[in-house]
Amino acid sequence: MKKVVFNEYILNLKEKSSKLYNIMESEKEGHSSKLSKKPRAPEEDYILFLLDYMRWQRALKSGAIVKIEQRRYKLDWTKRL
Repeated sequence: MKKVVFNEYILNLKEKSSKLYNIMESEKEGHSSKLSKKPRAPEEDYILFLLDYMRWQRALKSGAIVKIEQRRYKLDWTKRL
């Protein structure tokens, strides 16, 4: 098990939190974010949907995701996606 120094861990969390807070504040003020605002092409959206669907089906078939009931699934952490 990895040893963690509590004070270093908290400082790291605060640093990450402040970066996120700064990005959110710049968005409020109307500054552009680091993320792209360019919309995707319809073909790219369709291909990404198909890839996601195929990945989901493969996970269901392998047992990495188990369907419990309608719209309820369980992730099996012992199996890889």
